[in-house]
Amino acid sequence: MRTLRPLLLLWLSAFGFAIAIRAQRSGSTFPAPVGYVNDFAGVIDSQTAARLETLLRNLKERADIEFAVVTVRTTGGEDIFDYSLELARSWGIGSSEGEKNGLLLLVAVDDRKYFIQVSRHLEGDLPDGLVGEIGRRMRPYFREGRYGEGIMIAVQGIIATLAEKRGFDLEGIDRSQAYHAERPAEQTPSVSPLSACAIFFIVLFLFLLLMSNPAGRGCLSLLIWGSILSGGRAGRSGARGWTWGGGGGFGGGGGFGGFGGGGDFGGGGAGGSW
Repeated sequence: MRTLRPLLLLWLSAFGFAIAIRAQRSGSTFPAPVGYVNDFAGVIDSQTAARLETLLRNLKERADIEFAVVTVRTTGGEDIFDYSLELARSWGIGSSEGEKNGLLLLVAVDDRKYFIQVSRHLEGDLPDGLVGEIGRRMRPYFREGRYGEGIMIAVQGIIATLAEKRGFDLEGIDRSQAYHAERPAEQTPSVSPLSACAIFFIVLFLFLLLMSNPAGRGCLSLLIWGSILSGGRAGRSGARGWTWGGGGGFGGGGGFGGFGGGGDFGGGGAGGSW
């Protein structure tokens, strides 16, 4: 047992610091959205941005689905899945009542990555495999720097698919553009309640083991103080490591008042790189 204690101490130290780093990230805030199209990286031409803004505003009015398009320069090393999920929840994309339907298409230009987040009640209409296929259609455009065109292709495909499955019509959208899954949906990995319980009891066991040893108690105290100090630094900095860019977004001139406050995202969707 004595030979295992150094390894256990090392593992628990790494676990504690990982929690501290995660707390630093979640404590930061995002800037407010300026419209349905938020081109902070400045890569969407004004004509395409205006078309997208009108299309997404009409989608909200016709089908009560809020769809945000966001471009940034980089996520600063943060995984784009975590980044996009936190952004969708932070902005509250989706209505505050009913199904709280929302979508987010995020493109990190310098990272050459993208992710499409799908809210819980839309996952049945937009399974992960189908969303992945739609995302892959953007790649050739992105490789050529034609970001506006690639984003428009994806947005039109997603809306056409929803229009066909939910039975609504929208100006500028042809239901024949709807996508149909050609393969089983690729499920996003998630932690089951059973796995969460197992992790809890493992951590509890290691905690009790450390508390039974004087050296372990000293290491635990060091961990706690390290986490507190890390949290303090995060609170003072109040900023992430990512860069939004100088695009300033696209307001569309329609007096955008923010999203509905839903934010009901569970990790459904798909992403990739180019």
